[in-house]
Amino acid sequence: MIISRRILRAPRDLVWRCLTEPAELARFWGPAGMHTPVDGIVVELRPGGRFETLMIGEHGSHRMVATFTEVVAPATLAWVEPASGMHTTSTLTDLGDGTTELVIQQRHVPEAMRTPESRAGFLTSLDKLEQHVITRHRIAETYHALAGLLTAGDFWDSPSLCEKWLVRHVVAHVTMPVRLTPALFGAEMAAAGGDFTVLSDTVAMRDAALPTADLLAQLRSPDLHAWQPPGGGAVGALSHAVIHSLDVTLALGVPPVAPADAVTAVLDQLTASRGTLFGVDLTGTRLEATDTTWTWGDGRVTRADSGSLVAFLSGRMP
Repeated sequence: MIISRRILRAPRDLVWRCLTEPAELARFWGPAGMHTPVDGIVVELRPGGRFETLMIGEHGSHRMVATFTEVVAPATLAWVEPASGMHTTSTLTDLGDGTTELVIQQRHVPEAMRTPESRAGFLTSLDKLEQHVITRHRIAETYHALAGLLTAGDFWDSPSLCEKWLVRHVVAHVTMPVRLTPALFGAEMAAAGGDFTVLSDTVAMRDAALPTADLLAQLRSPDLHAWQPPGGGAVGALSHAVIHSLDVTLALGVPPVAPADAVTAVLDQLTASRGTLFGVDLTGTRLEATDTTWTWGDGRVTRADSGSLVAFLSGRMP
């Protein structure tokens, strides 16, 4: 038997969702260098149900065909692969502090999967899972906290850092993925002449008039937390959530709702491109956060809190 353990910085319900929903599995399933398209995943979440994945890499593909033997949400998930006889059991334990212990037991492991190379590859798949659930949790925390802020105070008609947008317009914009199916998005893009900026303004201005209860529910929606921008992936989704939450909180003069480690992660993302994502020239610039130990670059020093540095790097503040 081979046993693997990880402590994941995310609640158990979220980890369970990531391990059992095709759209989530497609984000991380398989070792580094391989990807698993969502249309290659089958999950019939019940004992006796099918569990199939198709991993594709530079040197070929591998299809796993298995049958669930135990499904006890959100604690135990087990399956057997008839072709090899390998049996996998994943146990999720809520540690009570917002983290989850994941223990994976693999029995009757074929020799080919016992090699150091195979085990190293399996560990990279756990690395991908860990990064996925951390990012998903940061996104969910940001949107839930923003909803909490807007529930506690009457801020809907206050200005934001987005030009011409009030807070309600920012919320209508970030929750757009909950309301627009791919077909509706395509229709909106066609109506906007293929210009995403026009689409964003049109939808934000129109949907800002929705009942605030609806917009709050959409901020709390798991569908929004799972959404990723085309081509942007999880990194783009986190950046979208954090930057737009700061558009609200910085304008209101209140503390950030995004977790501190999420803000730092976005700082790393924005400086990795040397400011080019938003057309900010960082030549000869050193950035220093006043509320953490984060720094970047060399040259003339710009000091500010982490949220304000994100706003600077995203073109919101001079």
